[in-house]
Amino acid sequence: MTLVVLLGVALALGLLQLRHMAFPPSPDLVAEIEQWRHSREVATRRAGTDEPISPLGRITRWVAETLRANRPEFLDNIAPDLAITGRDLQAWLSKVTALTLAFGLGPTLIMLGRRLGGNDVSLQWGPVLGVVLAAAAVLLSVRDLRTEANKRREEFTRALSIYMDLVAMSMEAGQGHAQALPAAAQIGTGQAFGEMRTSIELAPSKGISAWEALGQLGERYRIPELVSLRSSIELAQDDGARVKASLIARADTMRSTRLAAAVERANNATQSMRQLTLVAAMLAAIYICGPYILALRGAAG
Repeated sequence: MTLVVLLGVALALGLLQLRHMAFPPSPDLVAEIEQWRHSREVATRRAGTDEPISPLGRITRWVAETLRANRPEFLDNIAPDLAITGRDLQAWLSKVTALTLAFGLGPTLIMLGRRLGGNDVSLQWGPVLGVVLAAAAVLLSVRDLRTEANKRREEFTRALSIYMDLVAMSMEAGQGHAQALPAAAQIGTGQAFGEMRTSIELAPSKGISAWEALGQLGERYRIPELVSLRSSIELAQDDGARVKASLIARADTMRSTRLAAAVERANNATQSMRQLTLVAAMLAAIYICGPYILALRGAAG
């Protein structure tokens, strides 16, 4: 009898659990909102907690705040260069600040050390030389950043030209631009193709077209070819024939530009080799004829 009662209780509990799983109770929205607010307050307090910052970090933060307040156009100008070279603004400013402090204070500290060592050294030229070296460090850092960024842009432009050739070939084979864009991006390798492939793949999730995604990439990296490509496709108004014609024309233009740049580089290399050959011939002539000329001058003297 007891066993039958226990089995009945177990069956009843199982039926209740099954009913609870099939028809769960409505959630307590007030409790969930309160829990969400509490979690948000905790996350805000944790985010607002100041972590220990090094003296160089404090100086770098002050430099960044000063530039944002007084020279925002400078930060806007170097933002595409930092983006295309894969550098962070804070890290780059830390490096530049460290170099500026080292070159700015170095001459004064060296002269002060020599003065303490007993040498009669004037300290008045230390700060002047430090200011000159610090300014040179800043200018050279900015120049190196822009040089590397321009090199990356040239590589990106060459990759874009090859990409446009692949897209044009795919469209001439019968594919539409919606299929040719991602298909051509899957073929190439390297940073440029990876960036374009990622932008095209993420375009639907952002609710924009692939051309708009490539245009935003061009604005981020300051690549005018991508921006003008977006503008030309937008002028076609999504007409298949006009888009195809515009893409083929743009591919031909970029191919001609790429070939012209390659020819110019080859001509410059040839000219440099000619100059080196001429200099080597002159040095060889001097090396061969020099002893004879000296001998003749000695005999005549």
